[in-house]
Amino acid sequence: MWAWLTGFEKLQQQQSVIYKALYQQLEAAIQQGVLRAGDKLPPQRQLAQRLNIAPATVTRVYKLAEQQGLINAKVGKGSFVSICPVLPQAIQAQDYQCINLSIIKPQVSLGESQIAEQLKALSEQQPLTDLMDYNPDGGSLTDQKTARDWLSQRNVNVEGRGISICSGAQHGLMVLINSLSAYGDCIAVEKYCYPGIITLANQSGRKLVGIEMDQQGMLPHSLEQACIKHSIKMLVVVASHQNPTTAVMSKTRRQAIAAIVEKYSLWLVDDDVYGFLSADLPAISNFAPQQSFYLNSLSKSMFPGLRVGYIVSPISFKQRIDDEIRNSVWMPVPLTLALAARLIHSGQSLKLQQLQNQLAAQRQKLAAQLLDGCDFQAQSNSYHLWLKLADPWSSEQFSQQLKQQGILVSSADYFCAQYQQQTAAVRISLMATNTEAELSYALKRIRRLVFTDPSAN
Repeated sequence: MWAWLTGFEKLQQQQSVIYKALYQQLEAAIQQGVLRAGDKLPPQRQLAQRLNIAPATVTRVYKLAEQQGLINAKVGKGSFVSICPVLPQAIQAQDYQCINLSIIKPQVSLGESQIAEQLKALSEQQPLTDLMDYNPDGGSLTDQKTARDWLSQRNVNVEGRGISICSGAQHGLMVLINSLSAYGDCIAVEKYCYPGIITLANQSGRKLVGIEMDQQGMLPHSLEQACIKHSIKMLVVVASHQNPTTAVMSKTRRQAIAAIVEKYSLWLVDDDVYGFLSADLPAISNFAPQQSFYLNSLSKSMFPGLRVGYIVSPISFKQRIDDEIRNSVWMPVPLTLALAARLIHSGQSLKLQQLQNQLAAQRQKLAAQLLDGCDFQAQSNSYHLWLKLADPWSSEQFSQQLKQQGILVSSADYFCAQYQQQTAAVRISLMATNTEAELSYALKRIRRLVFTDPSAN
């Protein structure tokens, strides 16, 4: 419990402000892996007594650490190291000399000419001052048409349903969680899920219930057991190329999950940001339309910076969702919406998706060759893969060893919906590097480390 305090006295002598010294000690311990995701911190009064400082000082440090996303405080249970305490570092990894395979994103360079062309046309054909003004609630008529055109490519039923425009999928998740649940409600997610959901749940006081998975993703019988055991309010599911496991649900599995949604009167959030990679499969929300909210965005199929998302909802919920969008960001950025509209209506969005799909398939083939003999889960055109590790490796230990070699991957700890013993694994993004040479170099080092004894490092 106390190993992370080693060297604090020396740091305290260098830093005259006690709370700053203690915060720096805690931050360093988390970033260096001395304290790991899920570790429980000592009670505030107990820590104050050990360091002979005021309890209020420890309270201030814990509060600051929670604000920075380093720890989570659970009422009646204590404070724990966050599931994803170093995620902001990963996002900023381009500032460091490393190969960053920790972020799932499309290859931005594939659309450089399209962006330049459409921005030029936008500046020539439309007064830019029009794009610096307020938008109508729910988006303009052009924005609504763009949304319907985009969604028509997604095997999702929009007939007689409301369409709301948000600032990307993460914003859409926040809007839906706030619109469909309340403080203390239980939200069912995959056992391993997108870290953004974990952050939103922690910040809003919702409780996540992790549902067991197989090669197709969420297991229907496990979801039903959770509905019986817990008072589940809503379900967030990624049915196509699930993050982080790459699982893809069959049509039959989607129907089975939807049947449970209807049986237990759950709200279903169908997070379909990777649906374009499995365009032949219907949206899971099609099978329970009156209880479903379909969520899609442009960040994975085109550009991460194109912060545009679409929420398809029962018509009776549209105003509530639009109100939540207005309360959180007022409106999506009109300039971004106009650029998205031009890309979609010109057909360039489909071309970009095809290029991304082709590149993902090429890189999956490369990964299969270079990770020969490793145990990993992937799809033929996923942006990422899920590498499982054999004993005695732990997820955090493996990712930290790679970090020392200048390679960033995402530890399984980031994706755990609940604090519990998990499979040792890491998620590897194959689309994040600009060149195949960089990716090859990183994958070769990863394979070498997989078959290395951790005690030898």
